[in-house]
Amino acid sequence: MIHLQDGTKFGESVDITVTSDQPVKVGDTIVIEGTVALDKDFGAGYFYDVIVENAKITVDKAI
Repeated sequence: MIHLQDGTKFGESVDITVTSDQPVKVGDTIVIEGTVALDKDFGAGYFYDVIVENAKITVDKAI
């Protein structure tokens, strides 16, 4: 899982969670493309107001 913090705020959260099988490093500038889901409950206390699932990630080398 990737926790993206871009400075925006959704309710009390400043974090957008992204699921992907592609690794990224802290500080990478990335472009994500995936399916946005709202109010996703995975059980065992894992609930997300907003989550991007099965994301394809591109590391942006131009920035």
